[in-house]
Amino acid sequence: MFLRYFLFTFCFLCAGWKSPPPTDLEGVFFDFKGVPCALYYRMQKSRIFSNYSGCNNGCLDTLSNQYLVNKQYVEIIRQDDPRDPHVGLAIGFEFDENNGEYPYTPAHAVIQLKNFSWGGVEFSQTDTLNFTGVSNNISDDVTLEVDGFVNDTIFGHFSGVLLSGAGTMASLDKGQFRAFLYRKQ
Repeated sequence: MFLRYFLFTFCFLCAGWKSPPPTDLEGVFFDFKGVPCALYYRMQKSRIFSNYSGCNNGCLDTLSNQYLVNKQYVEIIRQDDPRDPHVGLAIGFEFDENNGEYPYTPAHAVIQLKNFSWGGVEFSQTDTLNFTGVSNNISDDVTLEVDGFVNDTIFGHFSGVLLSGAGTMASLDKGQFRAFLYRKQ
């Protein structure tokens, strides 16, 4: 009897199995068009990332969490599934780890939301069916603040208005990020 119950439970769980979220509390969390989103996963090899065909999973992991020390720039990419994503978010901003004062507001930040079901170029300027927001000396579409940087883990919050290539706008609210960064020269 117990074996039959165990097999039924096991088959039921496997039929609906999806990769569990990582347990390290890293990720990007936000509300988009009033819908809460939690993106835990870094890029991994799949059919979707054709532009990164020369990269293995380690390379893609680094691209998802990089701190370019010489350029003083951080890039964080997260998606809803490691190999078959539907939604992804890329955050890029200037960052000086020697600043020492937090919260730290970067002079330049870019946030791009990607809907993979549309196809097209991933996280590029020519991708017109997805949303992008910029903060620099000309535009204040997005607000991003770094709340801290401890043991190569960066965390902060963001919000703003994103524009699509088609001309529509959408708000991104209550955004938070936390990521362990790999340093690259």
